[in-house]
Amino acid sequence: MKVLLVEDNRRLVDALVRGLAEEQVEVTAAHDGGAALVEVRRGDADVVILDLGLPDLDGVDVLRRLRAEGRAVPVLVLTARDAVEARVDALEAGADDYLVKPFAFAELLARLRALARRAAAPRWASLDAGPLVLEPDLTLRIGTRRVALSPREHALLGYLLRRRGEVVPRADIHREVFDYGFDPGTNVVDVHLAHLRKKLAGAPVTIETIRGAGIRLALTEGAT
Repeated sequence: MKVLLVEDNRRLVDALVRGLAEEQVEVTAAHDGGAALVEVRRGDADVVILDLGLPDLDGVDVLRRLRAEGRAVPVLVLTARDAVEARVDALEAGADDYLVKPFAFAELLARLRALARRAAAPRWASLDAGPLVLEPDLTLRIGTRRVALSPREHALLGYLLRRRGEVVPRADIHREVFDYGFDPGTNVVDVHLAHLRKKLAGAPVTIETIRGAGIRLALTEGAT
């Protein structure tokens, strides 16, 4: 696994480079947002670890630029900002996961591996549901329209499509889509669902939140 570490705290960078190297993870470090953008555009990283408090650009701005360019590399935000608003801002900007400092190295490693595993999953056949076709290259076809998805959005939509019509418990989504064997204590699922609903606008499909039960995706009448 190749990781791009975007962090201006040199002591933390050194510690993470050493620790990840012991786990056979190759790390490239960037110490500001401008350098991070250059490195991501090279296309070598499997996962990006991104601090938000960078000296030139805010990490959220870096995220927005990457997603606006269509860069689908998974991004794990690693930051001291623990307010709910900060988490929501990062997730809405395109983060795939969010971990607050101080953190346990084992948890960071597990989350990195989960993100890399999702992004490099086997290229199975397209998933069809009426006029929706979920392609293995992180795109969704809605009739003649093509929509770019993040790795998390792609995994979440694929899971819901496979279980369409069912009320899927959040615990199942945490486990099967996000690789969490626990409730992460954030509204990460809701943020990604909000993104999907916007991208599915005009499509014959609904994603409902059933309070106290879970999430249900259903094709509207006439779609098969």
